[in-house]
Amino acid sequence: MTAPEMHSMTALLYFGAAVVVLVTLLLSLVRVLRGPTPVERILAAQLMGATGVGVLLLAETGLRRAGYVIPGLMDVALVFAVLAAVTGIAFVYRGWENPSGEGVNHGSDA
Repeated sequence: MTAPEMHSMTALLYFGAAVVVLVTLLLSLVRVLRGPTPVERILAAQLMGATGVGVLLLAETGLRRAGYVIPGLMDVALVFAVLAAVTGIAFVYRGWENPSGEGVNHGSDA
């Protein structure tokens, strides 16, 4: 097997892995939409953020192995990672509901 064939084979493996991870991202969308609790929804959203970063990094590596370079794709993955962290922080700041209704912090000073 020659070197170009080897690079295209590894590129296909990276793209295959990206597709598998993308399917798991779509499955986590079901948990975001159906819940049942806000905590489970935000954890699924956090999972989607991390999975999105993984898909972008796998795709970027596969493209690079295939000889195509898309500048900025790794930067987009970094932005997704930061946004996922910010959503988690915003959720904790806002607070989540508990059954008794006591100690709920909705982020207001009222």
